[in-house]
Amino acid sequence: MAYRMRAAGIALVAALSAGAGPALAQTYDMVIYGTTGNPFWAKVVAGAEEAGEVLGVSVNIQFANDDPVQQNTLIESAIVRGSSGMGVVLNVDDAYDDVVAEARGAGIPVIAFNVDDSEGAAGNQRMAFIGQDFEVAGHAIGQTLIEHAAIGEGARLVCPVEHPEATYAVQRGAGVIRALEEVGASCDVIGTGAIGLEDTLTRLVQYLIANPDTAGIVGLGGLPTEVAPQAIAEVGLDIPIAGFDLSQAIVQGILDGDIIATVDQQPFYQGFLTVVQLHYYQKYGLVPMDVNTGAAIITSENAQPVLDFSDTVR
Repeated sequence: MAYRMRAAGIALVAALSAGAGPALAQTYDMVIYGTTGNPFWAKVVAGAEEAGEVLGVSVNIQFANDDPVQQNTLIESAIVRGSSGMGVVLNVDDAYDDVVAEARGAGIPVIAFNVDDSEGAAGNQRMAFIGQDFEVAGHAIGQTLIEHAAIGEGARLVCPVEHPEATYAVQRGAGVIRALEEVGASCDVIGTGAIGLEDTLTRLVQYLIANPDTAGIVGLGGLPTEVAPQAIAEVGLDIPIAGFDLSQAIVQGILDGDIIATVDQQPFYQGFLTVVQLHYYQKYGLVPMDVNTGAAIITSENAQPVLDFSDTVR
């Protein structure tokens, strides 16, 4: 399988300890499929690091740079090192099945976080999933936009997302589309990539120029949600915006009235609870459990308290 090919890569490692002294006995690996340029992951890292500090264990944070081959290499390296446990993002179905099975066979607990196999435990041998119910969250934000912006029969929106083929994008999109179809509206799902805000903005602007009749935007990821207000300003449109995830720019956009709402999936918990469950499995044999980190809708009514933490843990 091409995904199992060895690939050279440089892992970004953040090693934590409870204080000065000898190396800690427990080391947990968090393998993130994305890049450090995406600010979303900083909140996952913050949660994992805080868990490491609280528990007095070491945590390695590693990024695969959107490359399944590199992600498999990072997981295999962790197996060879004798990792105490691994958190893995299963962003591509079937890409990591063999290596996760290899880790489990070596006695290493594995928890999926942020994105699960689309078939859950039936599709991958991970022990639990900590993250959002994407379809439910998509339907919720779709309904919120419909209610606040009077989206109705015949309206065609755009749903930009970093990776349209990824499980989170497919399931969030399905939820949004289901909500829109209930009122006779539709949505085009487009890919924007995850390199950074500038590239995302360019792709969304290009779509809006080619489709000036677009009735609204539902960003299925944090990057397109953040740039959506600037995109519509650049092309001279005045259309409603909703989306997913939090950043200071997104929350400020809600407070300023530029964005109607966003969904908080609480990525801090995805990092924190993954390390906690891995550690207590090793310490007490407590079996990891699925945790839905939520689909809280952030609007102008509850956005202000979120602002101060929106680029750190929220």
